[in-house]
Amino acid sequence: MGQTIYTEKYGKINLFWIRLLYACTAFLGITVGSTMLIAPDFSRKVVGIPFSLPVQDPVMYGAVAGIWTTVGILCVFGLRAPLRFLPLFTLQLIYKSLWFVFVFFPMYFSGEFPDYGWASVVGNLIWMLLDIKAIPWRYLFAKDEPLQTVPAPAARSAAPIRGVAGLAR
Repeated sequence: MGQTIYTEKYGKINLFWIRLLYACTAFLGITVGSTMLIAPDFSRKVVGIPFSLPVQDPVMYGAVAGIWTTVGILCVFGLRAPLRFLPLFTLQLIYKSLWFVFVFFPMYFSGEFPDYGWASVVGNLIWMLLDIKAIPWRYLFAKDEPLQTVPAPAARSAAPIRGVAGLAR
């Protein structure tokens, strides 16, 4: 399967970056998210490396862990159907951008941003850059139409299906 598809309407779509981001997000989402669900105390020591995260509200920590795990699992499906699951990258880009605007910047400029949060800053910036690189923007914002990468095959005659009892036309 090629790493790049060419379309007349949307131009070149590089599947390498899309699949790379699905693979990385699947790996981190599933491993970190499930660790947060199964062993929250251990994950607090690992997620904020080199610092430990403070004790979190278990309801919100569990909700975040569940979302990260879910996104990771859905990215596994994205590896098989890369364009169908693109909204996951948009979700990821938007929530990380909102985190910067409403959490990081206010805390940083008021001098209240904790040292353990820098792992999140670096990770979010890297992921946002990967999202921006991987998302085929023209395709994402286009009117919902089937993607045509090759001419449609010639019409086939309706032949009976053989070998399955009761399904012959």
